[in-house]
Amino acid sequence: MESLIWDPSTTLADVEDGSADGTGAAYAAMLEQSPVARYDDGDGGFIWGIFSHDEIAKAAVDYKTFSNVTVPKDGPRIMPLMADPPEHTPYRRLVNQFFAKEPIARVEAEVRPIAAEMIDAMVAAGGGEFGRGYAYAYSTRVLCRFLRVKEDWQVYDEWTSEMERLTGSGVAPRASAGLPIEHLMKVTPYLLELISERRASPGDDIVSGIATGKLGDEPMDDQAVLMMIMTLIMAGRSTSASGIGNLVLRLARDPELQQFLRENPDRIPDAVEESLRIDTPQQQMPRLCVQDIEIDGQTIKAGDTVFVNYGSANVDPAHWERPGEFDIDRPVKRHMAFGRGVHLCFGAPLGRMQMRVSVEELLARTSSFELAGEIERRTWPRLSVEKMPLRMVAAEAS
Repeated sequence: MESLIWDPSTTLADVEDGSADGTGAAYAAMLEQSPVARYDDGDGGFIWGIFSHDEIAKAAVDYKTFSNVTVPKDGPRIMPLMADPPEHTPYRRLVNQFFAKEPIARVEAEVRPIAAEMIDAMVAAGGGEFGRGYAYAYSTRVLCRFLRVKEDWQVYDEWTSEMERLTGSGVAPRASAGLPIEHLMKVTPYLLELISERRASPGDDIVSGIATGKLGDEPMDDQAVLMMIMTLIMAGRSTSASGIGNLVLRLARDPELQQFLRENPDRIPDAVEESLRIDTPQQQMPRLCVQDIEIDGQTIKAGDTVFVNYGSANVDPAHWERPGEFDIDRPVKRHMAFGRGVHLCFGAPLGRMQMRVSVEELLARTSSFELAGEIERRTWPRLSVEKMPLRMVAAEAS
């Protein structure tokens, strides 16, 4: 049976140019044909993609078949991203405590005023560019507060943007993908100094926890600590910014929903969850097949690179009723926007908080906002709003 060839640049073109409201229709058309497809990697090879909800639900927890273990030809492994249990387990145990309810609440109290200040400035100007101008900048500033880094947040904002460009947002074949060492070195001195300071005088922050923590009985060396901090910055900033931008774009296009949430702010968390489902920021995550497996008549062989497409799973008509409709009253909210299984994103509470706080502050400070020009979107492997000019009307003084 011949395999289906999938090309996101054509399949999702209507989403990217703004003529389609979400990815639902595009993925539905593909899923009618097969739950798996092949994607040209642009380097003479191909990558398998798994698209249906049910097959992804199985693959995401089957790390003995679809592994995260990768040893790049160039550069260090990104831990714990490139690990499976049992190697992966102590890394997660080390960081999970910093994403619990109380630590996130403390961070929220610090970063809410930043959101208010940034939005106030835009409202006073009658609007502004909300993509790079707010969503990315705010997410970087939140991460800097969370990590307690002391350098200007712009350094990390520019560094992460360039890292995404150099790595193609992670779509290169995993067996050969490496990190651009020269670019890594641009922030390495800052972070190594930070690690040294936290080891000498640890606090209750996550960098102190990693720098002084142990994997089993062994302390982590500088490189391991450095890579974990870099992973937090790279993974946390762009996905959170995408979540903020996707939801605000939907509100800018839907004044009724916008006003409903302004009048019912207690429903904003529901809107966050539905946005994460229908406009999943990280559309896919790569895996390495380590033993042959057959899905829908297609054999994925050991050594093949595979991506699990969480974005399509979240709008699969076989699993969701009216998958392309934004419905904050949707009773089932167990989407896969943050993955599933052992690699469920540990930063999910921080990302959700940023989306909620941004929308709460934006709605509280405006009586309305709308698009004021053309937007710029990305669709795959990350669904995001890169540029979004907004016209804003200030809320009336009470």
